[in-house]
Amino acid sequence: MGRVILTSAKIAKKFWAEAISTACYTANHVYLRPGTTSTPYELWKGRKPNIKHMRVFGSVCYIYRDRENLAKFDTRSDAGIFLGYSLTSRAYRVFNKRTCTVMESINVVVNDTDMSFGSCADDDEDIIPAAPRQEEKDKVANINDEVHAEEDMFSPPLRPGARQVQKDHTPSDIIGDLNDQRKTRSQVVAEVTHLCYVSKLEPKNSKEALLDCDWIMAMQEELDQFTRNDVWYLVPRPKDLNVIGTKWVFNNKTDENGVITRNKARLVAQGYAQVEGLDFDETFAPVARLESVRLLLAIACHMRFKLHQMDVKSAFLNGVLQEEVYVEQPVGFKDPYNPDHVYCLRKALYGLKQAPRAWYDQLSSHLLNKGYVRGAVDKTLFVKKTNKDLSVAQVYVEDIVFGSTSEFLVKEFTEVMSREFEMSMCGELSYFLGLQVKQQDHGIFISQTKYANDLVKKVWYEFCQTNKESHGYTQQN
Repeated sequence: MGRVILTSAKIAKKFWAEAISTACYTANHVYLRPGTTSTPYELWKGRKPNIKHMRVFGSVCYIYRDRENLAKFDTRSDAGIFLGYSLTSRAYRVFNKRTCTVMESINVVVNDTDMSFGSCADDDEDIIPAAPRQEEKDKVANINDEVHAEEDMFSPPLRPGARQVQKDHTPSDIIGDLNDQRKTRSQVVAEVTHLCYVSKLEPKNSKEALLDCDWIMAMQEELDQFTRNDVWYLVPRPKDLNVIGTKWVFNNKTDENGVITRNKARLVAQGYAQVEGLDFDETFAPVARLESVRLLLAIACHMRFKLHQMDVKSAFLNGVLQEEVYVEQPVGFKDPYNPDHVYCLRKALYGLKQAPRAWYDQLSSHLLNKGYVRGAVDKTLFVKKTNKDLSVAQVYVEDIVFGSTSEFLVKEFTEVMSREFEMSMCGELSYFLGLQVKQQDHGIFISQTKYANDLVKKVWYEFCQTNKESHGYTQQN
């Protein structure tokens, strides 16, 4: 399909990635899934796709020059070639004939009946000029990220950037750092997989999140956890009883390299509205200290066993409440037949003052019943001894670091936890509480590269803001 698109539009083969991207996008919106009467987009989204925005690949288009400071008699648009659709917004991808760059813009007019420019972009023409002017680079470098709309889950996969160096080029002509570590094909595929199914934006409120299908899926996943854990049930609003509000909190989860791996939407209760003695009683719950984690790493290094980590999905939802607590229905997901009803909680919710204690009681009771012994000093450390083998588990709220001198005990602990709770992650310890951990046969190496980089970025940003204010500048959002 991509080959036909290139041939019919008389476009150079260098645009093969754009052609395949457009082919995937078109197929997901137009072709029917075998054995059904629906397109893949409709099966995923639950609604028919809107194809009014689709245009003919290779058509002549005109791009509004909205990113440049133009003089009164300068032309207001550039001629270009339509190359497809943006992966992050409603913008079009176009080839600008004047700057010889592929760019994204929403201010584009496409003439579907004219494809006369296609033959002009032959294979001998470079997409980016060899030595463009600096001011020209500054004009065309920005991507149109002001318009963020619903991201298409069936958009074609992202194309990793490739760097090609010709032998006639000098090192000064090469863009980027030549010392960057090269990635294998499997690493690139894994990175693209993450990028295709997560949103890079972090919404500030539920109104923004409800406009992004990725975040809607994250919110629905959180509510599905409530259903599986039997957290609440809908009841008529009680009279003369305290009803606590709810709020959505959004956060992008990253790995040790700072790459976004998943979107996490969490529904929390507005615990400040709770009344002591009525909505809660005891609230204290022990939390592991960083010194305990360092000691565990030292023990693992000395005894030569590897540490693993797991993350309990919505851990607080497993804690059983002793009090009768009512909360409001979440924004955007109210029952259409009973919009004035409220939820009565069976189990704890994030934000409740007694939620950490309820989760700790549930987890510790489960481990103690399986033969683990709680630490005398650190109450979040659980140990199990069998003959000559030792198994340890350190709990930090919902994150658990564990290891053993026996592989059998490692598998046993994983099964013990998986049978009772739903886990979202299980593997060797690599990143925990800001520590980057690299476990090798001859020792354990700990660093805080990501933490240091984040700190430098934060301090530099604050320094720039202070500098601007001292010179009388104000930041424009």
